[in-house]
Amino acid sequence: MEGTTEFMIAGRLHAVGEELRLDHVHIPRIGPEDVLVKVSASGVCHSDINYIRGIAPVGRLPITLGHEIAGVVAKTGRRVRGIKQGERVCVHYVVHCGRCKFCRTGKENYCTKYRMMGKDVDGGFAEYVSVPANSIVRLPGAIPFEQGAIMGCAVSTAFHALNRGRTQRGDHVVVFGVGGLGAHAIQLASKIFKSASVTAVDLLEAKLVLAKMLGATAVVNGSERDPVETVRRTTDGRLADVVIDFVGQERTMEKAVECVGKGGRMVLVGIGARQMRLQPYRMIIGKEMEIVGVNDHLKTELVQLVKMVDSGRIDLSKSVTHRVSLEEINSGIHILEENLGNPVRVVVTES
Repeated sequence: MEGTTEFMIAGRLHAVGEELRLDHVHIPRIGPEDVLVKVSASGVCHSDINYIRGIAPVGRLPITLGHEIAGVVAKTGRRVRGIKQGERVCVHYVVHCGRCKFCRTGKENYCTKYRMMGKDVDGGFAEYVSVPANSIVRLPGAIPFEQGAIMGCAVSTAFHALNRGRTQRGDHVVVFGVGGLGAHAIQLASKIFKSASVTAVDLLEAKLVLAKMLGATAVVNGSERDPVETVRRTTDGRLADVVIDFVGQERTMEKAVECVGKGGRMVLVGIGARQMRLQPYRMIIGKEMEIVGVNDHLKTELVQLVKMVDSGRIDLSKSVTHRVSLEEINSGIHILEENLGNPVRVVVTES
């Protein structure tokens, strides 16, 4: 093993329900196939809140959270090739073996030895992070670190959701929840997938205004109107080809299923604590609809997205709405959890 005895600050979860503690810990040791990254930006995700609140379990305690990471290579392991000290990078947070049948077929999120950075192993709410070399993606100089960080989940998971829903040009798409993931799904559906319509559903008017700016053709305040009727009018009665739920609440999931048309796909992304109720024939069987789960994304998708942002095909300039220092990490989590100032993405940046 290669490493150092120097110390750094890390935002670590010690117990479910508690705020993160700013601990002084050793800078990570790296193995021969790892890379040490000096963190320049790390996004705050709703998944981090789920870990803190106990809605989703972490692999161990204490643990450094943060899975949206971008920075500069500080050191490489002795077996690492093609990655140099000083390079700008972003991180694919899926830690995978690279050898099992899933990894060999490009489905590393199914890896038999799967672990997630910021959940099972230490993540990016720290000054440095150890990353497997096979999770490193180069970040062009024209892309700010904060955008590189959020591409590691907020953008790539939204992209994966659209891919899992087999979204095609001309499809009618509905997005429930215009948060960090939903906002990017709207832009991707409109600009990359060339959807015939994109309907955004949220409870906050500011989020719906943002959705229109990002390419939504119709918006619905779910507290005032029935999304199903709006989608029915938008699609001339067909209902949607692809419906994506980024909220994970019982009511949104049930409404989302009702928005799916014949042969359509319902894509579940949002993580919630409540169960959803289904009437199999009316909701699923009679329409031959599919319910598709989404967990993480693929490195190939992150590579594609970096190229899209670098070429200007998608614009992330409005995606980072709040910035905090590592010392202010709990304030950043509070901003996202309480929806203070209508955040799209909160990012921890270097002081």
